[in-house]
Amino acid sequence: MSSIILLCSCRTSFARCRSLIPGLPMFPGSGKVVVMRLFGRFKDLLRGPAQRHESVSRIRIVPTADQVHTDMVRDLLTEQIKHGWDKSLPKPAPNPDDLYRPTLIGAWSQDRLVGGAFVMPDSQDAQCLAVRGAYDAAEAFERCCCMIQGIAVAPERRGEGIGTRIKHAVDAWAAHHHACLVPGIPTNDEACRMNQKAGYVTLPPLVPLVVKITHHGHQTLCIFPIDDTVPGSRWAFRPVGQSADPALAIGQWNMEGTRRGDHDGRLPVQWIADTTAGIPNA
Repeated sequence: MSSIILLCSCRTSFARCRSLIPGLPMFPGSGKVVVMRLFGRFKDLLRGPAQRHESVSRIRIVPTADQVHTDMVRDLLTEQIKHGWDKSLPKPAPNPDDLYRPTLIGAWSQDRLVGGAFVMPDSQDAQCLAVRGAYDAAEAFERCCCMIQGIAVAPERRGEGIGTRIKHAVDAWAAHHHACLVPGIPTNDEACRMNQKAGYVTLPPLVPLVVKITHHGHQTLCIFPIDDTVPGSRWAFRPVGQSADPALAIGQWNMEGTRRGDHDGRLPVQWIADTTAGIPNA
């Protein structure tokens, strides 16, 4: 039996989410629709001109290994992410052994911090799926999906391509830990262009992301709407690895409600990529 999972943002009600997704059906007796919170917001804050410094290729981008560097990266992200943190997110600790867990990644120019990122396996959405009985989907989310919870560049170093370098480093970190999908939400046009330059697929503003998970013979369709809390927000994603089981198919909800590209003839989904087909733009 297939399931349809509607993942709402933490500030959006179920009714509001449904109103944002035209054509979302209910399937009494043949599936289930449940409401969950989408933990975390993914923001890219890379804007404004900056003076050229040393070559970007000389910048070192690594997970934080001690508390001092962890605090520095967290402070930079807190200061530069305009729309604030989701307080439910775990507080990342130093990760000297480079394990697959909530991690802060710093971009360093010699001893000076010039950028950073907060990345983590999607354990929180996985927990919500498990609570509602979608155990296969929960296992797949935590194993395969690496969430970008925030990226920022120091104001005086913007415009140098550091954000793109951080994006590539996050992709490499996720792939090293056997994740196959990295999503994020750029919140302005410049961040959107940076995502595209880094090889990410960007959806139109406010269009829901759709992920179909196939694992152990079970299928779960997860729908991630975006409301207009931050104008111009849109989903961006990049497959960074291959996986046949679990397999993820990634697409967008067709806001016009047509059925073009729909897999089963019932849902208006346009599929874009899947983890069985390799890595686009690699």
